[in-house]
Amino acid sequence: MINLYTLHPTSSFTVYPDADYNYNPTGSYALNLTQDYDQSFTQMGNLKRLNTDVANKKSHLIVLEATSGSSRIPSPDGQYTGQLLFGEETPTKWGEANVKFGAAQQQWGNFNTFSGSIVSTDRAYVHGANLQTITTNTSTDQTGAYTTYND
Repeated sequence: MINLYTLHPTSSFTVYPDADYNYNPTGSYALNLTQDYDQSFTQMGNLKRLNTDVANKKSHLIVLEATSGSSRIPSPDGQYTGQLLFGEETPTKWGEANVKFGAAQQQWGNFNTFSGSIVSTDRAYVHGANLQTITTNTSTDQTGAYTTYND
């Protein structure tokens, strides 16, 4: 299971590929996350591969790092289905975009399209920023009163 932390500066995780693939140092990774609760979709880009010193250019484990600011880790806490993609990220052209203008959550100049093949599908849990705060009363005066009624 992939664990991502919204409030931490970085989140590292390991993925085992579903099939053998050729590692290319110039390629990049993206993680598609679909939330199980409401089926909302987020694509995380700018993932950095940490284990790049693979002798035969093929690896059984992929260790990746996501940065909270640039990787677009979603803020809602919950369980997700994740698909790791390997390919390349290119700048999006205005006439070829499949995203509504109002739905883009970043400046258009930074809006990129990722094309690649699926390396792995796995479960993910995002430790988000929308958790409720719990108030604990720890003062010495915690007396209460209640009334009981007998029939």
